[in-house]
Amino acid sequence: MNEMTVTIRAHYDGRVIVPEEPVDWPIDEPLEVELRSLPMDQDTWSALSIEERRRRLRAVAGRIKGPVIADEALRRENLYEERV
Repeated sequence: MNEMTVTIRAHYDGRVIVPEEPVDWPIDEPLEVELRSLPMDQDTWSALSIEERRRRLRAVAGRIKGPVIADEALRRENLYEERV
């Protein structure tokens, strides 16, 4: 078996990975895909619509995990010490 390696630029449209240009690859050839994000330059970011920027922000924000604080800890008597 002859192993081929090709590097392409692509983007994810929310459903599938879309190559930025035509890909010369045999149809139905099994693939192993490694994804690596590329830094986005200011011009590319500026060209995105407001809706697309918001969609990307929501996608990232959904992955951010904050501290879990029990409801009991947020009660007033637990937040403020008695002041004399």
